[in-house]
Amino acid sequence: MQKIVFDHVTKYFGTHKAVNDAHFTINEGEFFTLLGPSGCGKTTLLRTIAGFYRQEEGDIYFGDKLINDVPTHQRNIGMVFQNYAIFPHMTVFENVCYGLKARSVPKKEMEQRAMEALEMVQLTHLRDRVPSDMSGGQQQRIALARAIVIRPGLLLMDEPLSNLDAKLRVKMRSDIRRLQKELNITTIYVTHDQEEALAVSDRIAVMSEGVIQQIASPEDIYSYPANKFVSNFIGTSNFLEGHCTGYNEAAQEASMRLLETQWSQKLSRPYEGKVLFSLRPERIRLRGDEPGERLVRGTIDSVTFLGEKVSYAVRLSNDSVIEIQEHAIEPHRMRKAHQTVYVDLQLDKATLFDESGKEVLYRAAY
Repeated sequence: MQKIVFDHVTKYFGTHKAVNDAHFTINEGEFFTLLGPSGCGKTTLLRTIAGFYRQEEGDIYFGDKLINDVPTHQRNIGMVFQNYAIFPHMTVFENVCYGLKARSVPKKEMEQRAMEALEMVQLTHLRDRVPSDMSGGQQQRIALARAIVIRPGLLLMDEPLSNLDAKLRVKMRSDIRRLQKELNITTIYVTHDQEEALAVSDRIAVMSEGVIQQIASPEDIYSYPANKFVSNFIGTSNFLEGHCTGYNEAAQEASMRLLETQWSQKLSRPYEGKVLFSLRPERIRLRGDEPGERLVRGTIDSVTFLGEKVSYAVRLSNDSVIEIQEHAIEPHRMRKAHQTVYVDLQLDKATLFDESGKEVLYRAAY
């Protein structure tokens, strides 16, 4: 278990900055996730931590030790890959023992530690099987056992669940989270799946084009996105363009206009011009077919029943379409397509960005 420090780390491929000035710290025992779309730099950063790549700028520390020039096999890391990377000709037990043999661990201790690792991943009964006879989930458990059996100071996981089916992914991510907390091992986890990241992480770093956009807890990443990219990538967001028509310095309030509604709202700084509202589908309310103050008129384009919730695509008066979600407590009372409704956008629960989407002008307090 150790702290990991990135001190202005930049990695180039040619003239392209695959990782651009990464500067942050991962705490001891933390489950830290690098999240972003394909090509954002998350796997490059992970491979730089592992020593497979050497950064051109900046330093990486494990605790107080500078590890820039420490070879991979001396960094005391365990790794779990997307494609399992286990040996098909070896038994489960032999696969788990591989790293211990390389470290010349005595035979008796090696067997004890291998069986302890297999017990943690619930595979002791399959110790003599070969991986080719096993499911994808079981093979990934072998890879996990092999990574933790060497008792690494740092566990790196690169898209470990992407080859599994949806139901098994949910089960495996729960098992990984449980095991990580049980071992109290510092873990860096790479994924493009935002639901997976929200479910397992202590903190998340959202990346785009090599740049870390925001680092925060899953709750804060979702509720308080730092910019439009984060708001759009994490969960589902509706974006509506409004206008700030004037700013009252004395009251520190702006005159706001969105669709048919006008109101005053405090902003983080003086601002006039176009603004962008980010609204989560579950925080918008449908209020039936009667107009009211601060309600906007819309027409339901489509209805999608999702089991525990219903998703409505609602077309507003400016022809923009927003998604609204409601709990499906009574499915027979679901609204119908083409029905006219009035919508409470709950703008006090929205995040308000400047026109570029890069600066937060207002965020709700929950």
